Amino acid sequence: MKSRSLRAFVLLATMAICGASLAHDGATGIVKKHMDAMSDIGKQMKAMASMLKGEQAFDADSVQTSATIIAGHARNIPHLFPEGSMKKPSEALPVVWSRWEDFTKLGSTMETSAASLAEAAKIAQSIASIRNQIITVGKSCKACHTDFRQAK
Repeated sequence: MKSRSLRAFVLLATMAICGASLAHDGATGIVKKHMDAMSDIGKQMKAMASMLKGEQAFDADSVQTSATIIAGHARNIPHLFPEGSMKKPSEALPVVWSRWEDFTKLGSTMETSAASLAEAAKIAQSIASIRNQIITVGKSCKACHTDFRQAK
């Protein structure tokens, strides 16, 4: 079970990075800002995933930094998605604004889980000790993408 969760997490992080680099062509204004923020979240998740996979040595400071960056972006989600900001190439679905409370609640969940991860990373001695918290942050990404982002 743990291996399957890790594989799903790594796949999600990789897809976020790869897709973001192609999707930003032509983005301007607030759409570019929210796309850049989501891309940065994906970049931070990918860095932590490489530690989970053993491709990169565990670095508690890097995890703490990544988690703090993610929490900051998550905190700003309501400001990054003002009503009417569906202009292409945004991948946000119109349901973002019709289910605003659900959407912002997921952002708040991401912020909370990322902030908790940042705190845990301060005393973590190994990637194993914070593995589940990293996966929880990744699941918050996936939860939002499932309902509020165009399928790729």
